[in-house]
Amino acid sequence: MSRASVEISRGAGWRWVLWASLGLVLLRLVYAGHVELAPQEAYYWQYARHLDWSYLDHPPLCAWLMALSTFFLGDSEVALRLPAILSSAALSCVMYSLGSRLYSPAVGLLTALAANATVLFGLGAVVMTPDVPLVLAWALALRVLCELVLPDGSGPGRFGWRWYLLGLLCGLGMLSKYTAALLPLQVLLTALVTERGRAALRTVHPYLACVLAALVFSPVFFWNQSHDWASFAFQTTGRTQTVNGFHGYLIGRYVGLQSVAVGPLLYLALLLTAGVLVRHAWRGDARARLLGLASVPGLLVFTLVSPFHWVKMNWVAPSYLGLLVAAAGGAWALRRHRAVRASAGLSMGVGAALMVAMYLMPLCPWIPFRERDNLVSGWRELADAVQQHRDSMGQPAPMVVGWGYKTASELAFYLEGQPETQSDSALGGDGLAYSFWMDQARPGQDAIVVADLRQPLKDAQSRLDAHCASVRELPPVTVHRGSRVVTTFKLWSCQGWRTKREVASRTVPVAPGAGR
Repeated sequence: MSRASVEISRGAGWRWVLWASLGLVLLRLVYAGHVELAPQEAYYWQYARHLDWSYLDHPPLCAWLMALSTFFLGDSEVALRLPAILSSAALSCVMYSLGSRLYSPAVGLLTALAANATVLFGLGAVVMTPDVPLVLAWALALRVLCELVLPDGSGPGRFGWRWYLLGLLCGLGMLSKYTAALLPLQVLLTALVTERGRAALRTVHPYLACVLAALVFSPVFFWNQSHDWASFAFQTTGRTQTVNGFHGYLIGRYVGLQSVAVGPLLYLALLLTAGVLVRHAWRGDARARLLGLASVPGLLVFTLVSPFHWVKMNWVAPSYLGLLVAAAGGAWALRRHRAVRASAGLSMGVGAALMVAMYLMPLCPWIPFRERDNLVSGWRELADAVQQHRDSMGQPAPMVVGWGYKTASELAFYLEGQPETQSDSALGGDGLAYSFWMDQARPGQDAIVVADLRQPLKDAQSRLDAHCASVRELPPVTVHRGSRVVTTFKLWSCQGWRTKREVASRTVPVAPGAGR
């Protein structure tokens, strides 16, 4: 059989990926309207309602995209998730383009298929988080870098425009999430270890591209300068303060989460691919150096951090982009071996099965799941119960305080009229971005305080006594996925709310003789 008879033409490959992406967009749009928001999505929607140059725990691009979508489509699950759905379709096209450019159209299709057959990228297509624009910008930057540093690349183009496009993408990545600080370092290292890259560093374009990236990222600098560099402190000293030594169980959690993220067999294949890339890069293969530097350093960083700090599933996402391309290229090159074909199919099949199960879990109660980790069920049920209490307490409607940004944000979205809610900072805790938003509490008003038993209200009695003239416990609310219990929420009715200033003044000790 000739090579031509098993290859796919570039035009046919693009038709396949475009039609498949369109089909997935339509399916995901339907799905997005039937599943409640994840707490992070509701929290970033709160970002969008309080538009700013940046925020305490993340840069602003995710919020800006949500605000743009809801401006045209209103506040709904579909509107909030539309940027994720469209970005995922674009990512599929970029992954196809990468595989096709570096290997062949068939590898491009295999790469796009593998990415969509994972929990990380497939399920992430309907959950709007800062990782969505981050991963798309990172993949696009990798695609542009191919033309700039590879021996057969198209080069910088007229006036070096590809370098400025790369600078724009780096800036957009950093405007999405602080993890993208690794992206300019990746570009620099790739330039240093490739002949064309070193030649480019002797021109002005890469340095002006860095200036452009800094300008795109400048809203974050502006916000931090106006807020005592709070975000930078949160991401540096704030993170290090949570590290309290080596914990072996965190390694198991890290490996387990990553095995779910891409599927256990594909995860093993990607780790093996990382080793192969390092070996080929050491021997001078420019393509291996490009893909290896796009993936291996980030993978190493998070793996080394994992025993000391909880590494969330999505943090590693950009590191898998180059590995997916290389793994697809390797599998296609060895496709005549039955064992390779079987293992590749099984790897993607297991990942796809996990993804489909995660898609169906909120809709099909019979699918087994550890309900404590189910964060997309029960929020409407909770909001209905809280709304009944709000209605029974008369006008003006009581303020709602959710202990934890998750509860506060979900209630803000699902309560009637989508009222402003307060979080931990209203009760003397750390409310993340809520601490920077206008305090809606009025002295003397009533309030309903809601706490998820998965994240119980610490020192509940003392906190409530300090902030309420009188307080009484309301019946708890247990929420469900079908007949399965997800969690229980404790509720309190607070009459005569005391603001933070009032609480502080009541606790300031009076010096002997003061007031005489």
